[in-house]
Amino acid sequence: MGFVSLLIYLFAQEISHVYALHTENEKIKIEAKELITKNNELKKKIESVTGDMKYREKIIREDLGMIKQGEKVYRFQE
Repeated sequence: MGFVSLLIYLFAQEISHVYALHTENEKIKIEAKELITKNNELKKKIESVTGDMKYREKIIREDLGMIKQGEKVYRFQE
């Protein structure tokens, strides 16, 4: 009887360990899908920046705050 109880106990531990690994695996799969999506979005942005001069200028002006030579920037306080 004691041997059977030990086997059941060890089997139950293994099942809980397998379940924990399965749960962790599912979380990692979800995270991988999210990273793939983000990576694809970044690739599209890189293609836009390198290929489209108007988009490149927009990014340079808005994100980096740069202006063309001879331009004047007027800033208004709110």
